[in-house]
Amino acid sequence: MNSKYYKKYIRIPPGESIDIRGIFPIIQHPLFQRLRSVSQLSNILFVFPGASHNRFEHVLGVYGKAFRFCAQLYKDGILTKKESINVPIFGLLHDIGHGPFSHLIEELTPYDHDKNGFRIIDELKKAIKESGGDPAFIKNLFGRKNLLYRIIMDKNLGMDKLDYLERDIYHIGFGQRPDVETVLNYLSYIDDNLVIDKKALESAKQVQRLYTYMYKEVYLHKSSLIAKRFLQKMISLWISLHHIDPEELWLMNDQELMAHIYMDSDLRLKFLYSVYSKRTAPSTGLVFRVNHKKFRERIAGKKIKVVGEKPEFFKSFEPYASPEKLESIESQIAHLLKVPEHTVLVVPTLNPWRFAPEDILYHDEGVVYSLKDTQPEYFESMKGELEEYLSIRVCIIGNRTLVHDNAEKIHSLLKKIVSSKPAIKTKNLELRV
Repeated sequence: MNSKYYKKYIRIPPGESIDIRGIFPIIQHPLFQRLRSVSQLSNILFVFPGASHNRFEHVLGVYGKAFRFCAQLYKDGILTKKESINVPIFGLLHDIGHGPFSHLIEELTPYDHDKNGFRIIDELKKAIKESGGDPAFIKNLFGRKNLLYRIIMDKNLGMDKLDYLERDIYHIGFGQRPDVETVLNYLSYIDDNLVIDKKALESAKQVQRLYTYMYKEVYLHKSSLIAKRFLQKMISLWISLHHIDPEELWLMNDQELMAHIYMDSDLRLKFLYSVYSKRTAPSTGLVFRVNHKKFRERIAGKKIKVVGEKPEFFKSFEPYASPEKLESIESQIAHLLKVPEHTVLVVPTLNPWRFAPEDILYHDEGVVYSLKDTQPEYFESMKGELEEYLSIRVCIIGNRTLVHDNAEKIHSLLKKIVSSKPAIKTKNLELRV
C-alpha cells in the first residue's frame, strides 16, 4: 500500500497534471497503453505536422476534466458518489476501442470503435474494479443506456469535445484557444442535459465558433480528406489481399499496421506505400461543387477543372460514398483514363453541415432555455458557411492533367452512375474526431 505522501501525476499539454493514483491499474494495462500509438487526428498529420498527439493523451485530458466536473456535481448533490467515480472512468475509457488511425478504419470493418470498446471492457474488468469502478455501470454508459454518458459524449459541451477541441488547436497551432476554464466553472447538469449558466453563454458560443472554424480549416481541409481516402484505399487493399480478421486489425496500432503494409510483397501495395512515405500525394484534377459555390475552389495556376452541379447531384451521390462503392467508381474512372485502378481516388465531402454545432442549452436561475429558439440565426449562419465545403474530388497519383482533360467524360460517367439508384444505401464517408 502506498503511503499518504505518495503522489503520481502525468503531465500533458497544454499544461495539465492528471492525478493517476486512483486509476493506475487501468493506465498500466496493455490495452490502454496501446493508445500511445494510436493517433488522435490520423491523416491530418500529413497537412499539419504538429498534429502528432495520440489517443492516450486525449483520454487523460477527458478524464481530468470529467473528474473535476463530476466532483463538483457530487458536491452539489447532483451525482452520487458512485456516479462521480464511474463517469470519469468512462471518460478515460471512451476511446479504448479505437483501432489504427482512429476513425479511418471504421468504414472498412463491421463495427466501430464504440462497439469494439464495449467488447474490450470485459477484458479490463479487473483493472476497473481495482480503480474503484463498476464495469457493468461503465458498459451501460458505453451502450448509452445511462444518460450520464452525455457528460462525456455530448456533442455540444461534453468533456470529450472540450478536450479534443482545446488539444487539437494547441498541437496544430491554429486559431484561438477555447475558454474551457469558464465553461467548466459555469456548466451544470440539469434534467439529463449539460446546461451552461447564462453568465457564461458567450464562452460556450466561442467554443462552438471554434469548433466550426476547426472543421472548416482543419478537419475538412481538402488535403486531409484526400490523405484519408488514400490511406483507406491502401489499407482496404491489404485487408482484401490477406482476408484480415477485423479483430486482428483493431488490436493493431498505427505503426504496426503500416509495418505490415511496408513488408508486403504485392507490387500495388509497394507502390502505394512508396507514395505514402515520399508524400507524393494524389493530385486533384476535377472538382464538383454546388453551382453558386464554384468560386470557393482555389486553383492557384494548377490544372484543376471545377464543375458546378445542383445540390441534388451531391444528394444522389450519398449512397455511393462508402469505401466499397468508391472503389467501384474509381475502377471505372481508371478504365476510362486507361490507368491502373489503384492510382485513382474519388473523395466526396457530403453533407458537411452535419458538423454544424448542436443546440446550446443555458439557464438563468435554473430555468433552461434553448439558443436555437432564442437565437436561431446564430446556428443558421454557421450551417450556411459549411455548405461551401460540399464537394466531390477526382484525384490521381501522377499527372493531374489526365483527369483535367477528361473532365467531361468523367462527369458523364458519374451522372450515369448516380442515376442508376443502387438497391442498398450505404453509410456516408465522413471525417470524425
